[in-house]
Order: sequence, then structure tokens, then C-alpha cells
Amino acid sequence: MAEQVPEKYSFYRQVKNPHPEFVPENGKETLPFCAKIREKAAGFTRRVEFQTLVAMSIARGERKRRPPELRMRALEAALQALCHYFNPLANRVGASLTTMSIRCGLATEKKRLSITRFTGAVQFMAQLKLLTYNTEYDKEIGCNIPTDITFTPLMWQVLDVSEEAVAAARRSRIEWENKKREKKGLPRAGADELISAAWAFVRERFRAYQKSRREHGIKRYRARKDAPRTRKDIELLVRKQLEKEIRDGRFFGSLDAVRTEIQRRLTERMKLSRGHYSRLGDTLLVTT
Repeated sequence: MAEQVPEKYSFYRQVKNPHPEFVPENGKETLPFCAKIREKAAGFTRRVEFQTLVAMSIARGERKRRPPELRMRALEAALQALCHYFNPLANRVGASLTTMSIRCGLATEKKRLSITRFTGAVQFMAQLKLLTYNTEYDKEIGCNIPTDITFTPLMWQVLDVSEEAVAAARRSRIEWENKKREKKGLPRAGADELISAAWAFVRERFRAYQKSRREHGIKRYRARKDAPRTRKDIELLVRKQLEKEIRDGRFFGSLDAVRTEIQRRLTERMKLSRGHYSRLGDTLLVTT
């Protein structure tokens, strides 16, 4: 008698990682408050509160059906990341979407990095009024600055976190920031000043990083063009560039300062043109 072939079971797999999971970075701990809300957020999509919010969204005409299983798994992982990187002082998530997407296993990369699954999960939570999701394009650096994600009172209600607990976590961070200021010899600051500084820190740090990466890319592009050139050719280009900056009022200094700057730029471009343009090498050239 012929052996029966077992029936083939179909697996629900339409994405690269059908079972995403948030994995914190080694060596970087989160706040105790964030660890507690991560525990409370576990199993979020299986709760009655979440099902009720989805039903209310369908009733408002914002959706036609409940999210599929893959979206539910992405929501679970994304919420874990949001809670882990939450800053109770500023009431905002301190990490970028790209960082959180990679830590959740929701990012894919073929020709370029894609974080569509993570952004879709965050936008869905914003649709349910659980958080605010705002992004802004910065013309100066030519890209979007880190997205502003804040938790709404409805989020704390769904997570069963009282307003007193959130306020206590904020007071704790204010006291911690003031102790840091006292160690540096600075006066204590009020809550509004510290909150504004926390919001500005994320943006200014991102702008500084993107500017440095853009400058690095320009130097690498210029180094490839300088490869066939001689030292005299590069020196002539450096002199013309510096003369233009002096005419435009972008460089100030004495004649000795001009000579020193020419030699510094000439040395840097010669090294880069010979293939020494790694990130570390470029940083050392700039700082020395």
C-alpha cells in the first residue's frame, strides 16, 4: 500500500521577517520607568482595549477592517521599542525611526534601507490616537529631522499607567538633570527649560551628525577627482578656493593664517586623494 503524503501546510509569510521582536542594544540600559511600561505593553494587540479602539476607528470610517496578523506583530515590536526609548522628561521618544526599526528587525535593505513596516505601525497607532507622529523636512541638511513621537493620555490609559506615575517619572528626570548641572557648576533649571533643552538636543545632535556625514561625502567625491592630479594642481585649486572664500567674507585672518590654512587643506586633500578617506581617518584629519 502506497504511503500517504502528508498534507502541506501554508505558512503566513509575506515579509522578510514575519516574527519581529525588539532586541535592545547590548550595554545600553533603559530607565526603570521605561522597563515597567514595556512590561505593561506586552500583548497589547490581544487586549480588549486595542480591539475596541480598532472598532471605533472602523466606525469613524478611518479603516475598513482590522489590521492583518503581520501588522499586529509589527505593532507589538514597535510599541516595545517606543517604550524602551521613551523620555519621560520631554514626553517624546528619543530614538530615530531607523534605529528602532533596525532593533525590531523590521528594516530591510536591498539597494537602500527601507523602514516601511515600522513607520506603518507607528502611523497606525497615531490613527488610533495613542500617540502623535510629526515629521519635518530640514532644507539646511537636505533630509527629514528625527520624527517627533509623543504619547497621548489615551496611551497611558490603555497601558494602565496612572498620571501620577508619569508625573513622578518626569520629576525624577528633572532632579537628575539638575544634579548633573550642579556637578558642572551650573544653577538649577526649571522644568520648562529642561524640557526645551531635551527637545532641542535630539534635533541639534541629528543636524550635527548629518552635516558631518555630508561633509565627509563631499570630501570623498572630491578625493576621487583629485586622484590623477599632481600636488601643484591641487595646491592651485586650494588657493583659488580660499581666495573665493576671502572675497565672499567666509574666511578671516592674517596672511600667516592664510598660508597655514593653505598648507592644512593641501595636506588633507593630498592624503584623501591617495585613498585615505575612511570615516576614522577623515575625522582625524579634521580635528588635527
